Amino acid sequence: MENKASRLQTVTLTLVNRARDLFDLSTPAAAMPQSQLKLFADQAQARHYLVAVYFAGEDQPLVGHVAHRLGQDRLLIQAYRSNVVRVAPLAALRYLKRV
Repeated sequence: MENKASRLQTVTLTLVNRARDLFDLSTPAAAMPQSQLKLFADQAQARHYLVAVYFAGEDQPLVGHVAHRLGQDRLLIQAYRSNVVRVAPLAALRYLKRV
């Protein structure tokens, strides 16, 4: 019986650690250059990636999809599994990370 319990505990700990690694949304230290932000935003929209968008002056990222490009320097970002939509100018973005 103890062997089954220890195996279950090992599997549980492994799953928890993998989930923690998968959803690692720690705040990046550096900011991306504007040209790289624009390129990553274009790729995220074209390939419908789930991304974490870090804004200047905010602690928590917005996790969602880049729905549309609004002009040259604005994005329409829809939150993941939500109806929340945010219009974000590229100048307000600090970092864009694929989740």
